[in-house]
Amino acid sequence: MHRMKRTATLGIAGVCALAGAAAGITSSSAATKATAKASVKRHSTQAGVPGDFGGPGGPGGHGMAVHSVEAVLNKAGTAFITETEDSGTLTSVDTSAGTVTIKEGTSTVTYATPTITIPSGATVTLDGKTSSLEKLVSGEHISIRSSSEGTTVFATDSSFTPTGHGPGGGGPGGWGGQPPAA
Repeated sequence: MHRMKRTATLGIAGVCALAGAAAGITSSSAATKATAKASVKRHSTQAGVPGDFGGPGGPGGHGMAVHSVEAVLNKAGTAFITETEDSGTLTSVDTSAGTVTIKEGTSTVTYATPTITIPSGATVTLDGKTSSLEKLVSGEHISIRSSSEGTTVFATDSSFTPTGHGPGGGGPGGWGGQPPAA
């Protein structure tokens, strides 16, 4: 009798493990199919030179994307929308036209220098605080996210350090900082 209980318990544990694995595979497959159904190409170009606008991974690792177009879930969670992100160094601001020009890339390699229109209702932050295009200055790091749900501009100057973080800003490995110690 004891042997039958043990065999039954092991059998149930095995079935649970298989069900969990199947659910993980199904979930992964569903995510791939949902992205494919959105019919949006994903394009991403990255920079990761030490000391530059390197992003996650820090020096020598894969850097932050300087330009990407992705299919993302909308805020309501009911449909996929296209979101574009451009990141780099601010080279100029034209407040009358509502545009910014940025250099996407590293200090030694330029991917692109797009001029991006910022809509009047965009959310603009500078060093983590609400701001405006008029307060942005050439040389600041900038990231612009645009979709049908709005535009967000996040800019930081060279002295910015988020509260609770050390040099490098943006957390472990962020904005070209050192990755956390292993």
